[in-house]
Amino acid sequence: MTTTWDEKEVRRWLRDQKAAARRIEEEKTDFLLRLTPEESLRIYLSLPRDDVRENPAEPSPLLWAMRQAVRRLEGKRKKR
Repeated sequence: MTTTWDEKEVRRWLRDQKAAARRIEEEKTDFLLRLTPEESLRIYLSLPRDDVRENPAEPSPLLWAMRQAVRRLEGKRKKR
């Protein structure tokens, strides 16, 4: 099965992913700024210790893989 990619749609998807990441970061910052010290300590202590990624600012492994796949396909299209 061959899949064709609409370059315009792929670029829009990547742009939307970046916008979503910025929005999530803004909302996370707003949430954290509103916490009292007691609330933040309670949340921190409730975090699982063995499931925390080294850098939580990084996208999930699935999203990372999707972005890399789209970039590879985009690179192949440019070489044509």
